[in-house]
Amino acid sequence: MKYRTIIKGVELDFDFTHAPEKITLVDNPDKVAVDLVPLGKNAFSLLLNGKSHYLTITREPDGIEVTVDHHTHIVLVQNETEILLKKFGLSTNHSQKEGQVFAQIPGMVSRIFVKQGDEIKAQQKLLILEAMKMENEIDSPFEGRVKAIHVSPGSAVEKGDIIMEIDS
Repeated sequence: MKYRTIIKGVELDFDFTHAPEKITLVDNPDKVAVDLVPLGKNAFSLLLNGKSHYLTITREPDGIEVTVDHHTHIVLVQNETEILLKKFGLSTNHSQKEGQVFAQIPGMVSRIFVKQGDEIKAQQKLLILEAMKMENEIDSPFEGRVKAIHVSPGSAVEKGDIIMEIDS
């Protein structure tokens, strides 16, 4: 499958092939093969030009956070449809990110203060996320109606996980 990555304004096109326990990335212009072997949920062993690297990938509201050997970058990724739409001057910015509330830290949901269908205001308390023995209040970034709640009390979440959707 073809994708375009954008890192600090530099665009690179890639083809991804996926086989069990191994993902191969081929950069079209240079035909550089990169092997990724999954180590965990968001962790990979990356082999590039004969050198091994430790890689983590985390979904973020503004892109994908990629950390390679303790160096972190935000990467924007576009699929074939998004590349084609951009080529014709059409935007995909109105996609599924509108109304989504993401976990900003990893932790465990201890309490939820709203239910599906509730009308909420901006800055209204949505839930409590416990992390490192501290309770973190997660407030709504905007007003609207709770469309979906993707967590429940006791759920573990990772940074960047979608926890709730709100229709404005």
